[in-house]
Amino acid sequence: MIKDILGNHPQIKVIDYMLSCPFHEFTKQQLAVGSEISRSTLDKFIDNFLEYELLCKKGSKYIVNPKSEFIKDFFSINDKLVKIEIEKQSRLPEDMGDELSDDELDEILNDIPDEVNLEKLEFEIESKEFYTFSSDKSNETSFDLLLSR
Repeated sequence: MIKDILGNHPQIKVIDYMLSCPFHEFTKQQLAVGSEISRSTLDKFIDNFLEYELLCKKGSKYIVNPKSEFIKDFFSINDKLVKIEIEKQSRLPEDMGDELSDDELDEILNDIPDEVNLEKLEFEIESKEFYTFSSDKSNETSFDLLLSR
């Protein structure tokens, strides 16, 4: 939510992503992918985040520094944005969240094109639920697992 206000800058994207999972430890690759930035872009500023104590490093992983005044301020901003969004949602017309009646649901489901063979589709999905796991590559020991209902 913070990036909605402060913009789509890579640093803001990383902070926004990390605040969504504040107790999770991330590798650099996870941070880059989750923040939708490149790893090389992250490498340009992650040391600054450590220097300003926005993040803590645990081995090769990074975690939000809950003691950081900056992070506390970002959490406060995020909380205010969430409250604003909740208020906006509560002002929406009540009928926007109504559930469909059984007749309306039947009408929608009956609009499924005839070309879709649901039984065939279900069979294709079930036939792909076959996995091979290898527990010891040196002995080439493996076992098969068939997922069934």
